[in-house]
Amino acid sequence: MKNIIIYHNNLLKFGGVDTFVYNFIRKMNKFYDITFLYNFADVENLERIKKVAKTVEKYDKTKKYICDICICASAWGEYPNSVVAKTGKYVQMVHADYIKAKKTGFEYHKWFKTTEHVGVSDYVCKVFKNLYPEEEITRIYNILDYKKETKSILKLISATRLSAEKRI
Repeated sequence: MKNIIIYHNNLLKFGGVDTFVYNFIRKMNKFYDITFLYNFADVENLERIKKVAKTVEKYDKTKKYICDICICASAWGEYPNSVVAKTGKYVQMVHADYIKAKKTGFEYHKWFKTTEHVGVSDYVCKVFKNLYPEEEITRIYNILDYKKETKSILKLISATRLSAEKRI
């Protein structure tokens, strides 16, 4: 079975990236051995991820990690330079409007290993492409939690966080 390393510098208690990480691991752990690496993490959210990932550990920059595919869940913070993807595939996830994010102090610095960018919406991809026209970006929609209901109900989906980089 191929293995994926998902790296997230700062796993919060809740947020779009944090929800993406959990849902991605939960849905893809049937097809891949998934290792989750982090620098900082909310304890409660980390416990939840431990239930679905094969391996969860605090990133150690002195240790060499080998995988088939490396996914950086967020561009905030440091990159996992000691991760080596045997296939040469390093995916950078893009979750936010980088123009609005700049207003909060965020600056995107492409990791020298990044081979592709994946955005979670058409809008995010459009903004990213306008800022970085030389970069290719592919859109995949956020992986949402799926529950089977016993009867029809109205489901409401919300960004759940009001902030500048969400265009609010």
